Amino acid sequence: MFDTLRMLKGLSPAERATIQSGEFSGEFSADALLDQMRTLARFDATNDATRARLKGLLGVSIALTFLPLFVVKVQPVVVLSFCALALICAIYIGVILSRLSRMDISNNFREIALPFLAVLKQDIDHDKVLTVRIDLRSATDAKKKQGSGKPYAHGAYKSIVDTTYRDPWFEGSARLSDGSILRWNVTDEICESKRTKRSSSGKMKTKTRNLKRSVVAVSLAVANKTYGVNETLQSSRHKVAVLDGGKRRVIKLTRKLKTKSLDPIEPGVLIDAVSSAYKRVQAPQRSAA
Repeated sequence: MFDTLRMLKGLSPAERATIQSGEFSGEFSADALLDQMRTLARFDATNDATRARLKGLLGVSIALTFLPLFVVKVQPVVVLSFCALALICAIYIGVILSRLSRMDISNNFREIALPFLAVLKQDIDHDKVLTVRIDLRSATDAKKKQGSGKPYAHGAYKSIVDTTYRDPWFEGSARLSDGSILRWNVTDEICESKRTKRSSSGKMKTKTRNLKRSVVAVSLAVANKTYGVNETLQSSRHKVAVLDGGKRRVIKLTRKLKTKSLDPIEPGVLIDAVSSAYKRVQAPQRSAA
């Protein structure tokens, strides 16, 4: 816990402001971008582990606040003193937990964006900049809520309420070493379903299920003088379109993934999309004359 608080204190005012704003964005050189991201990613990983431990300690402290009241063979003064101490610990832990929770960063940041940009750096000249925007907030943040449906019943569930969220959390662009221009965008659409039913013991219990659809879009603009484009190559994973743009041709790929979890998708999905775009690039056709 104290290591995490020291790391939080060690963050620069700009880094703390970035986390609190919920957005990491701007133009960066590849090295500067990764340095800043790695600092925030290390803090976030430590913060996640610390909050998990604190939640466990908070539960124990709350239990110890009330459990001694049922012990009858101990002096009341001792019991009350122990309960007061446990309550103070629970309050302290709760305050620290609340503070660290406000500094939480979506796992998408360190598990998808950081690995993808680390790979992309290899294809960017050190004197070039890239533009990124990464939403640091949870996918189910209140500001991303699209709406809630009316409660309905289905099977054993007496009440089901579906709430939808839209999270366009990652986008950016970069000029690569070969002169091509890469753009990407990742948007998650979530349906959160709260389902309430009566258990065998007669108590009402509510479960939450999530369905996430991730849309990964990549576009690669290549110079006609440098590259041609194979428009006949098919893909079983991506929807592909090739657009003429005068001096450049643009290869656009889109892939949709569905999961029953809010866990981040694999960074390889983005990397594979860029690789698939380059598979359509070939030497330009030359005149026979």
